[in-house]
Amino acid sequence: MQLQQFRWVHHTASAVLLAATSGFSMAVIATEPTPFDPTQVVLPADSQYDWLQLTSLELLKGEIKNLYDDKLEFESDNLDTLYIDWEDVKLLQSQGLVSIGFTDLSTQTGKLLVKDGKSYLDGVEFDRNDIMTIIAGAQQESNYWSSKISLGANFRSGNTEQVDYSAIANAKRRTTESRYLIDYLGNYSNVDDNNTIDNHRINTNFDWYISKQFYLRPVFAEIYLDKFKNIDYKATLGFGLGYDIIDTSKVTWSVSGGPAYTYTKYDKVSDGAVESEGSAAVVIESVYEWEITDDIDFDALYRVNYGSEDSGGYSHHAVAAFAIELTDMFDLDLSFVWDRISNPQDDAEGITPEKDDFQFIVGFGIDL
Repeated sequence: MQLQQFRWVHHTASAVLLAATSGFSMAVIATEPTPFDPTQVVLPADSQYDWLQLTSLELLKGEIKNLYDDKLEFESDNLDTLYIDWEDVKLLQSQGLVSIGFTDLSTQTGKLLVKDGKSYLDGVEFDRNDIMTIIAGAQQESNYWSSKISLGANFRSGNTEQVDYSAIANAKRRTTESRYLIDYLGNYSNVDDNNTIDNHRINTNFDWYISKQFYLRPVFAEIYLDKFKNIDYKATLGFGLGYDIIDTSKVTWSVSGGPAYTYTKYDKVSDGAVESEGSAAVVIESVYEWEITDDIDFDALYRVNYGSEDSGGYSHHAVAAFAIELTDMFDLDLSFVWDRISNPQDDAEGITPEKDDFQFIVGFGIDL
């Protein structure tokens, strides 16, 4: 009897111990946290922010600004304005409306979701590769414009009274299908009440994209003033075509050109010489942009005008510029400018202006 009681107690204790051990193991398993998988992020559906996840799995909240030339401008809530290569975007979700320009030149507005290699606009799936441009908000004028001004100045007094200034300004209007640009470059210098430099150049053009890389330029124009080259003003008006040879997130290179008409009014001429001259011309332009680093950009412009010899002949305007980001709003701009006229007109005293002018401009740029 005692042996049976002992066996019963032993089996009972073993069963209790086994149950307790199993329960503890199950409790440990049940309470062990599930590892975080950043590839399975579910973004808030109702939020005041747009959300962006990079291919590096970094997650940002903020506001979508635009997408041009495969570069997404995103204003992070904590990191300010960022420029992200489109190929580095893994997931993108807009809280509000965005306007999307597609490669077939159509435009649609809605809420955007890019996820797992697929894209949706208001829940309707489409091919991500069909996206050409993105503008935040509905299609309204205030969302289309951006501008920048770069100013440089030198003031001196005492034995020499001198004032120098230079200004570079541009404004751009970008929609999902078109682009309008206007640029200004001006220089002025006065030493002891004697004007030594005074030139101004304004360029403008309108482009209409008919594919992702090919565009029509229905109109382009330039006005140039430089009395030290004996030019009261020189006006050029034309139309043409353009093509983006390189269009990546880091480098863009486009060429354009077409026929034009050039009219030159000279500042001073000798007796019997013509005061103005007009002629047909051909204008060719090349624009190169390179993002060297996140903080340093390099831009180069070369524009050549082939006109008659009486209107100045061959002339060109070339600019090479570095923009070094100091803050989100301010840049240090270093620009080298080379202007050339192959056949300058003699002034009233028979003096022939130099063919070449060179400038090195240091200025502080403000993004508006």
